[in-house]
Amino acid sequence: MKRWCSLIGLVAVCTTALASPVRLDDSLTHTVPPNVQMQWRPLQGAAGPAGSMEAWVRVNVRVDTAAWAGQSGRVYMVLARDSTSVVEASWTTQGRLLAGRVLSGERTLVYAGSLPAALSDQLAVRLRASPDWDSPARRLNFHFELETP
Repeated sequence: MKRWCSLIGLVAVCTTALASPVRLDDSLTHTVPPNVQMQWRPLQGAAGPAGSMEAWVRVNVRVDTAAWAGQSGRVYMVLARDSTSVVEASWTTQGRLLAGRVLSGERTLVYAGSLPAALSDQLAVRLRASPDWDSPARRLNFHFELETP
């Protein structure tokens, strides 16, 4: 009987370690202004990508982590893959979250440690896209994921 219980415990530990990230509720996160327009960056000779597009936006982040409050965890910001262009987002914060950079189709760490009931911060985000950005209106899909040990 003891061997059976040990095996069940081992399976539970392995399942927990291999669990997928949990998508967090960030429905109270919003941008200021709600819509931004990408602008052509001036050509700068050989420095930087020629003809790329850029926009700046402020993001008021509020992520619900109440179900994990007091637990240790890692929160990632995810930028979904864009259908036509590679998009880069880089940001600074007011200190609660980590400053960073993410490309479309990737994720990056924005918080690690003991989780509060909610994570809040304000980000100053610079968005850059290559010249194949073909639409004046496009929705970028960011979200937040949690991994716990």
